[in-house]
Amino acid sequence: MKMRILVLIILFAIPYRIIAQNDDLGNQTITVYTEFSPILKDANRMLFLPAIVDTIKITPRFEYDVKNLNFKTKFLPSQIPAASIKGEPLKPLDNGLINLALGNYLSPKVEIYYNNTREKEYSVGAMGSHHSSFGTIKNVAKQKIYAGFNDNYIAAYGKKMFRSYNLLGDINFSSQQRYFYGYDPYLIIPADQFKPRDRSEMEMQRYNRFSVNFGLHNAEASNNKLDSKSDLKYQYFFAHSGDKQHKIDFKSDINKLIKNNRYGIDLGVLFNNNIPDTTSTFNQTFLNINPYFKHYTQNWQIKLGLATTGEFAKDTVIYHFYPDVMIQHNISNVLIPYASFKGYIENYDFEYSSTINPFVNRINNFGITNHAQVIDLGMKGNISQKAYFHLNANYSKIDNMAFFVNDTSLILDNKFSLEYTNVERFSGYGGIALRNIGKFDAILKGHYYYYSYIKSRELPWHMPTVDVRLIIKYNFDDNLNFGISGDFVGKRYAKLYVKPTGSTEPDGLAYYEKELKPIIDFNLFGEYKFASNFYAYLNLNNITGQKQYVWNNYMSQGFNFMAGIKYLF
Repeated sequence: MKMRILVLIILFAIPYRIIAQNDDLGNQTITVYTEFSPILKDANRMLFLPAIVDTIKITPRFEYDVKNLNFKTKFLPSQIPAASIKGEPLKPLDNGLINLALGNYLSPKVEIYYNNTREKEYSVGAMGSHHSSFGTIKNVAKQKIYAGFNDNYIAAYGKKMFRSYNLLGDINFSSQQRYFYGYDPYLIIPADQFKPRDRSEMEMQRYNRFSVNFGLHNAEASNNKLDSKSDLKYQYFFAHSGDKQHKIDFKSDINKLIKNNRYGIDLGVLFNNNIPDTTSTFNQTFLNINPYFKHYTQNWQIKLGLATTGEFAKDTVIYHFYPDVMIQHNISNVLIPYASFKGYIENYDFEYSSTINPFVNRINNFGITNHAQVIDLGMKGNISQKAYFHLNANYSKIDNMAFFVNDTSLILDNKFSLEYTNVERFSGYGGIALRNIGKFDAILKGHYYYYSYIKSRELPWHMPTVDVRLIIKYNFDDNLNFGISGDFVGKRYAKLYVKPTGSTEPDGLAYYEKELKPIIDFNLFGEYKFASNFYAYLNLNNITGQKQYVWNNYMSQGFNFMAGIKYLF
């Protein structure tokens, strides 16, 4: 058996080559008899890769050098066309306006305006107006008396714009005619006197003013240049009574802005040559020197200044010194609280007094009112984009304040003289404006006054304690609007030296107080646009027909209307 196995091993170990034969060997059978069973062991895999250990390590080193070489380049950007901003087209302007109207009491009204349209270098224009009334009213005794008036005004003006300044000028003439119809019909008049009722019997006064004005205003305000504004005015005043006045008024404001601060000074000289009659004259000169400092930021405005006024008249030289302080703070562009402290004077000559009360007596009325302390605290702002408000509280210490009282030197008491009294006055103001609330616009504003007098029993003659104004306008569409306005003026008092009819005051007093009833005045108005340049309007005034007295014994017209047209060209 062992022999057989050895023979087989030798046979398999001997190499041999099998050569293919073309001849077919046929089928052969080989039978091997043995008990040997070969067994193969499992192979185990090596868990690592073969690696060659290099005992010599070479670290590479690189050396390089950058040489700066300047290469000349030339870049020519392509030209970009200038950007153009196209705004909305400007709305065409009209050169002129004609307003023609007529009302009851034979009251014509004419207004004409003419102005050039947009120009870069100049602006010129002219205007003229006339308003008069020739009607009569019934006084408290049911007597018809003439109560007409006549007002006229014409003016021409111009402005020339240069690069660094503007030159302004105007020339104008005005005339106001009034009749002294305000007498008490129950006065006891001597037999040789009469109470005028017709126009031909009534005394008349006419106030005429002719003035020429020039102005030179700087048009460039910067940190490097002075900013200046100067105005010169000449006025000639002459009245039907023979009174005359020459007035020269010069004002100049010179200042410089340095960053957020402005340093400046206001200068002014006013000269009055008063000629009450052909035999006398009375000159007055007022000199104002007011240095100031202003500070501006986004939310603050502060002014610190000193106002000085010198009075120079015959045998009189008086200097006044006033603070000129103002502080204002902007809170989120919604609320603006402010406070100010200042002072000034008022010169009550005949020309100035007639602008307040045209029924003033021409003699013995000259006086200076000194507003020694004027303190304001207020708040203004926006409730919304359509609602605005303003609140103010004021304290004024006034020396020699002027009040109009009936002149008892005249038989009819139908003119007024001035009485002067030291006063402390407290006042409050409130106003609100509503714009485009739906189709409505509205304004409501009013004052309240409280006077504290040094003299006993004195009252603020002809001055109200309350006044209120209301205006409501409704814009129906682009062509039609209408509305209502109302005025309320509280009760006032007139000072009389003769006991008035119906008075319960005891006899023998130095003077008596006559209460003037409150003024309640409601008006309706409407306007219709037929074309872009043609309007018609109607005003109905004092629709309740109230008997109103602005000045004692001078009753205003009752219900009256004014119908007119406006034409733009």
